Amino acid sequence: MSQFEEELAILLLRDFYGDIVANVVDTLLKHGRLSLTLLSKYSKLSSITVQRALVSLIQNRFVLYWADDGIDTVTYLANSKSVFNIIRSGMFINCVVDRFPEYSGAPDVIKNLLLYGHIRASDYLAAQPASQIETVRSTLTILLESKLLTTLGKHEFHPESDVYRRIFQKRLAMIPRNKTVSEAKREAAAHEEANTEFNQLLREHDDLSDGLIFKAQTIQTNNSRRGYSGETKSIRTVDDAAVLTLNYDKFLVVMRAQILVKLAARKIGNVTAAVYAQILDCMEPKIFRCKTSESVVVTTLEVLRKLDPEIELASAIVAPSSQKKRSRSNSSRPSKRQKHNRNTSEEEDGMSDISNKGFKSISVNGLRDDNDDEGDDDDDDDDDDDDDEVGNGYNDSKMRNLNFHLSLLSSSPSMPFLRHVGNKGGGEWAIDFENLTKAVREYEYDRLVSQKYGDIACRLLRIIRDKGRIDEKQLAQIALLPPKDIRAHLTGLHEFGCLDLQEVPKGADRAPSRTYYLWYHKPKIAYSLATQAFIKTMARSYNRMQEERNRRPGLMNKLKRVDVRNNEATALTAAEREELRRVRGIEEKLLTQVMRLDKLVMIFRDF
Repeated sequence: MSQFEEELAILLLRDFYGDIVANVVDTLLKHGRLSLTLLSKYSKLSSITVQRALVSLIQNRFVLYWADDGIDTVTYLANSKSVFNIIRSGMFINCVVDRFPEYSGAPDVIKNLLLYGHIRASDYLAAQPASQIETVRSTLTILLESKLLTTLGKHEFHPESDVYRRIFQKRLAMIPRNKTVSEAKREAAAHEEANTEFNQLLREHDDLSDGLIFKAQTIQTNNSRRGYSGETKSIRTVDDAAVLTLNYDKFLVVMRAQILVKLAARKIGNVTAAVYAQILDCMEPKIFRCKTSESVVVTTLEVLRKLDPEIELASAIVAPSSQKKRSRSNSSRPSKRQKHNRNTSEEEDGMSDISNKGFKSISVNGLRDDNDDEGDDDDDDDDDDDDDEVGNGYNDSKMRNLNFHLSLLSSSPSMPFLRHVGNKGGGEWAIDFENLTKAVREYEYDRLVSQKYGDIACRLLRIIRDKGRIDEKQLAQIALLPPKDIRAHLTGLHEFGCLDLQEVPKGADRAPSRTYYLWYHKPKIAYSLATQAFIKTMARSYNRMQEERNRRPGLMNKLKRVDVRNNEATALTAAEREELRRVRGIEEKLLTQVMRLDKLVMIFRDF
């Protein structure tokens, strides 16, 4: 954990949980894993005070604990990842509000989980009014079905390294020693079995029915012969014994989808971006975390079924002009009526030509392929059922328009939003998130360099990225710029951490005059340095907010009073209200900047 991440974590904990909690976590971040005695000694707090602070910290998993078998001493370790998620609390609540506007109690569930870390479903339902229990139960059920909530296991309160070490020792003890098998092979076999068990343990919450049970419910139905009768159906509902917590892995999946949709709108258009949003919605139930190698495939029919009817697919499509030449008579010019009829028939012929060919002539990279006609006959035989369904239930023109937008998404050379993988169901589509994330990072990094150092610096970066390693003379020739004009830009990019320099001497004397200086770009190092710069700016912004509050101690203390908290209009003077408006305006601007930077952190680190 870097210095600025620690600084931001302490600022967040001090603002939300107080100085004692922040002091305990700060001690753990500086000294590493500590026992209760050492933690009390280094933090200069009493053992009782530290224990009380550890209760809330462990409950929110800001601190993890571990005790080895046969040893009574418990050690504690700070969990910086969970602490950093505090800054995403507002985005998590807004995400739930946007996705489930009909469930008014969903934000309250998220707020309680943000406050307490985890809750047992039965305890939370028992604390609700009797008239609201079923409403809250349905809210918990829908949040669990969307995987924004997940169950919590005991191993998640322990460090992953210690959990794996215990599994490895257990597996190693199960493999007997043998003279024919070396100790290295024995440990390798134990590591293989431990990795399998550990991965299953980490993915035990990926089950769609996790935290849910099937419950029989009697529904009144109208029978024409017997009148009203009860029909028993099995529905899914939340398990009262389940311990629930927020699923930040799924939250990152949702945030990635939002960022990709906005990028598609910027690159292609709003209508195509709306289609892309529907594709991501179809894939979302099958994606549990961002960093995964599993590929999810959806068909055109699935997208068409879930497509919002208000999206006008044809509004973003311009019909191509007719390629046919008008045949004019040499003897006489046609009349206006003949000219109008001929133009109309040519347009109809052009549109019918597109209708007959469809989009089968458009390949994945957006280029026309004249050899696709041979393979189309075979594909038609395999997809008779799908074609019948399209002809019976859907408009052919809507299917063609949808295929046009899908082809746009798959034919972008610089940003592979979509990938065509098959022809079943009107077309099978997948997203290569690894390559797409790489392209998004390059795009955002180029925007950052362009805003900070100008378009010339961004052009130089793209050339170096494309060529690998290149010296200044060749770079100037390719960029069509004199060498003296690009040196300042290269120096700025080098100071920013975007570029690095490699020396290749011609001889053993390593004389500077007989040495090649090659510029190159390492994305992993550049993105890491940029991420640390983002986190540093976030910490400085958050520190500035607290400094603005500390400058006005009288006003801040008055706002904490119970009689003023919900009655600011009458309890505060005109000057105090104006000062409060100014402070909140500054905080709003700083928080907006922090949220923007956090999205960049997601792109360069978490996706």
